[in-house]
Amino acid sequence: MNKNQVIRWGILGAARIAKERLIPAIQEAKNAQLCAIASRNEEKARDFAHNLGIPRVYGSYEDLLKDPEIDAVYIPLPNHLHAEWTIRAAEAGKHVLCEKPAALNEKEVQAMITACHDHGVVFMEAFAFRCHPQWHRLREILDSGHIGDVRNVQARFSIFVDDKNDIRLSPLMGGGALYDIGSYCVNGIRFIMGDEPVQVRGISQFASDSVVDLSTSAVLKFPGGRIAQFDCSLESVYNQSVEITGTKGIIKIHWPFRHPRLIIQKDGKEESGVFEFQLDEYTEQVEHFGDCILSGQSLWYGPEESLANMKVIDAIYQSTILSKFKK
Repeated sequence: MNKNQVIRWGILGAARIAKERLIPAIQEAKNAQLCAIASRNEEKARDFAHNLGIPRVYGSYEDLLKDPEIDAVYIPLPNHLHAEWTIRAAEAGKHVLCEKPAALNEKEVQAMITACHDHGVVFMEAFAFRCHPQWHRLREILDSGHIGDVRNVQARFSIFVDDKNDIRLSPLMGGGALYDIGSYCVNGIRFIMGDEPVQVRGISQFASDSVVDLSTSAVLKFPGGRIAQFDCSLESVYNQSVEITGTKGIIKIHWPFRHPRLIIQKDGKEESGVFEFQLDEYTEQVEHFGDCILSGQSLWYGPEESLANMKVIDAIYQSTILSKFKK
């Protein structure tokens, strides 16, 4: 590790989320320094570097991974490349913050985790919302019993994608609503329930390629008979919501995965105000990840969380495929 106790970052890929979210977050974080970006389109990478003040540019991911002055990499590549480049980054001794979904199936995620463990690097899936203080506060409220025992969770996440060339619609690149935004719902529901589902059922509206799900809805049954439902869509107006129903009250979360605001309803009255505080969850994510590398503290959610999340996604996809061909 470098002597300045600052994590030196490289970016693998000139994706929009890197430009809009992670690069500003790394530049804002107290324990981070953005050093390099790599892209197979070197001209695009140079444009990024020029406009965003990134010192070094590489025309290949391999060359960036060879840079001895890079401690960690952020991987915003298309879903089908996550496993390969996480493993290659681990082999190069780089810590990895990888965009969600971690990979395309449980087997890939396990291979990523094994590679990172074997090479002594930290791996974290980039669910930035889990680093927002509102979600930490939510855990405290749930654990306090303020709304009683949680019996039901409903979640929704939708985005309207009208560009037919968008990678989120590409079957070869791991496109699909469940991978792209349903993964947030699965992660959030599992966090709220504090457990893993024992049964899932899903149904999807597939694109004409019969591979990419444009919309997916799922029901998850948890121990104790608790039920969760969610729907995700790439063909609906932008929307996010979570509602948690307990035996003594309800928690509604507006914009849960970006600017969460908690409202508690009990006995026909609302409580909010005190639960409203906003910051950049991406900066929180970068700083937390860096702290875990520098001090060895535990991740708020570790690699085992990514594996568990992917198991649920695999099960939902399996259910939707069976439903699709069932007569």
